[in-house]
Amino acid sequence: MSQNHRERKQDVLVNVILDKSGSMASKTTDVIGGFNAYIAGLGQEDRVNYLFSLTLFDTQVAYRHVAIPLSEVKKLDSKSYRPEGNTALNDAIGITVRKVEADQPKVDKVVTVIMTDGEENSSREWTHDAVRGLIEQKEKEGNWTFVFLGAGLDAWHQGKSYGVQLANVAQYSADQYRDAFAAMADGTNALSSSPKPQSLSFFTSLSEEAMRKAGLRQQKS
Repeated sequence: MSQNHRERKQDVLVNVILDKSGSMASKTTDVIGGFNAYIAGLGQEDRVNYLFSLTLFDTQVAYRHVAIPLSEVKKLDSKSYRPEGNTALNDAIGITVRKVEADQPKVDKVVTVIMTDGEENSSREWTHDAVRGLIEQKEKEGNWTFVFLGAGLDAWHQGKSYGVQLANVAQYSADQYRDAFAAMADGTNALSSSPKPQSLSFFTSLSEEAMRKAGLRQQKS
């Protein structure tokens, strides 16, 4: 019986909350290519049944996919990813988590990846403190993992201020989106395929060399 349990595929929902504010305009091609490579990378993991949600945000928050099978996820292109507007980061996180709660997907774990190149500046529904409280609440449930990727030098402070575990926060290089997404696919697959219900040290599954090549940096303790 324990053998069967170890071999059972994990059912995992991955939520990607992706910035498409105006400041991302110069990186559009790389973001599109990186995201599509991320989806392809997840599709290589045969030990996981993935559901996938994508939230794109600028001044507004828009769902592109909500808890659908990975095989049904449409690639991003220049029509579906068109950067403009400001950064409603608080709303994007809060609305996405509440949407998942409402849908109640039957999964073993939920992995939420947040990627932004800037600071919150236009949310109307969610405050910073409310989002922090929500993230802390979901982490305490034991099967939610939040990963925060920021482009600025304050990425670690920004992620930690939302209550994301510091070992799950990284700064990415704005000219290495494809590499960062590829590394994130490896990290997501490692967590998703493991029997662990959550990770409070997401990036430990990636070697220092892999992090360096992907342009990902963690804060040194």
